[in-house]
Order: sequence, then structure tokens, then C-alpha cells
Amino acid sequence: MTSFSYTTYIHATPERVWQGLTDPALTKRYWRHQRAGAKTFRSDWKKGSTWALAHAEVGLVVSDPEQVILESDPSRRLAYTWHTFTPEWAAQVGMDEATADAWRAEPRSDVAFDIEDTGHGVVKLTVVHDGFEPGSGVLQGISNGWPAVLAGLKTLLETGSALP
Repeated sequence: MTSFSYTTYIHATPERVWQGLTDPALTKRYWRHQRAGAKTFRSDWKKGSTWALAHAEVGLVVSDPEQVILESDPSRRLAYTWHTFTPEWAAQVGMDEATADAWRAEPRSDVAFDIEDTGHGVVKLTVVHDGFEPGSGVLQGISNGWPAVLAGLKTLLETGSALP
């Protein structure tokens, strides 16, 4: 395997799903790391712009000139390069240095969100995270994380409450 793909259906509008993916007030409600806390993403979400990952609860911001928005078609498609695995990030999420070094040695991956209005107030959201080499440790890690993140987004948008 060299990519991860996941599709879910959300009772929401494409605009609301886009907002859920890009609005820091929403991402911090459903996108969390068990040790580093809530995540927010700082960007203007325009193609070519950079973005930063923030875990305010632990005072961590991960930014890098290579964290770039690759595609931005509001309410339809968003794609960006995945974040940088800094030593500070690894420490905050409880990753040992050997694993962090191995992850940093891998090529930077990309994630894309395709938002499709299927009618009747339902959106098909497909996430493809790719650019991995065979045997990638990062791929293994994100394959465990994405289903939880997307379940959190779906629950928040459909109920107004976050998963516990």
C-alpha cells in the first residue's frame, strides 16, 4: 500500500463540510490528539499558501514552508501537503525519537478531500492521503488516525456535539 483512502457520507451541505475542514473553531472541537489536545489549522486556504498546525493546549505550532495548499476549490476539493514531524511535535504526541526520525526520513505526503453533494442534504466526503513508499510508518499511523478524525467531523456536523 502506498496510499490511504476513506469515504464517508455526512448529513450536511458541501459548504458546512468545507467549513468543518477549514474553520479553526470547528476543527478544535473534533480533531484531537490524545496527548497534544485539540488541533487547529491556520491558513487562508488559497492555492500556494502555507498552513500551520496548532495544538494550543500544549503551546505547539508546526509550520514549514513546505506545508502548502495544493488545491483549493471551496466546498468541492481541498488538498495540501501533510505536516512536518518536528522534534517538538514528536515530544508532545509522545513519539519516541527513533520513530520520529524514521517518519522524518520519509517523503512528504499529500492529503486531498473531495466533497460531493449527493442530494437530499447528504455529502460524500472522500479523503485520499498518498505519496507514501511501501512499508511507510507514516501511512500506518495516519491509517489509524483518519477514521477517528472523520467520525468526529461527521458527528459534529450532524449532531452539533463532538465525540467524547
